[in-house]
Amino acid sequence: MNNLPLNRPRGTSRQAIRIWGLLFIALGTAGQCILQNGYLGVGINSGEQLLKLMENPENLALATVAIVLQFVLACGVPIFSFLLVEGFLHTSSLKNYILRVAGVAVLSEIPFNLAMSGKWIDLDSRNPVFGMVLALIVLYLLRYYAGTSIKNILIKILVVVIAIFWVEMLRIHDAAAVVVMVTVLWLLRKKRTWQILGGCAAMFLCTAFSLFYLAAPITFLMVHFYNEEPGEENKIVNYLAYPVLLLAIGLVGKYCF
Repeated sequence: MNNLPLNRPRGTSRQAIRIWGLLFIALGTAGQCILQNGYLGVGINSGEQLLKLMENPENLALATVAIVLQFVLACGVPIFSFLLVEGFLHTSSLKNYILRVAGVAVLSEIPFNLAMSGKWIDLDSRNPVFGMVLALIVLYLLRYYAGTSIKNILIKILVVVIAIFWVEMLRIHDAAAVVVMVTVLWLLRKKRTWQILGGCAAMFLCTAFSLFYLAAPITFLMVHFYNEEPGEENKIVNYLAYPVLLLAIGLVGKYCF
């Protein structure tokens, strides 16, 4: 006999979407750390080098898998941008929410360095959670200047442009795309269909930062089936999942390959 409750909501919960996002990140990060850095030795930002490696039959299979996994990793950006907007909408304390995300950013930095470069300390780039902190500040300002006056519209545009400038200057990984995505998802939040279409368009726009974002719009299928339910969440596990995944992958890449 089926013991599931009859009133169980259909669709995809927030927690289910988060799990998919973590899976994309785990697979993509493993591709960068183990395949690109470990086996192929081309670094993490090496799309052109991977294409050149594909010309050699000996490297064709691994280089192809590495490229596919970079597309998979890019799929995490719209998922966690959407979850960030949902968290912003549902949090009872924005201050505490920002502090929690900032805490994850700090905890993730060393594991991120280890996974991306094999170094414990690497000042060349910062992990994308720092971009999420800045994106939350952008969301706060977009809400504060919610009016449609010319002044408010100009301020909102300026806020987004400045945020993109800062994340690029600070070399925060994937953060420019996150800022663009959360802005679009926030502005179109009242109509799910337009939110999905706008999110897909924003991802295509973000190909200016990386061509790997071409695959990311497919993740909006999950947003389409989102049932507005949190799912079986565990906040501690959710917040620690990213740094723990990075640390595990980084250790494997550093000491096993």
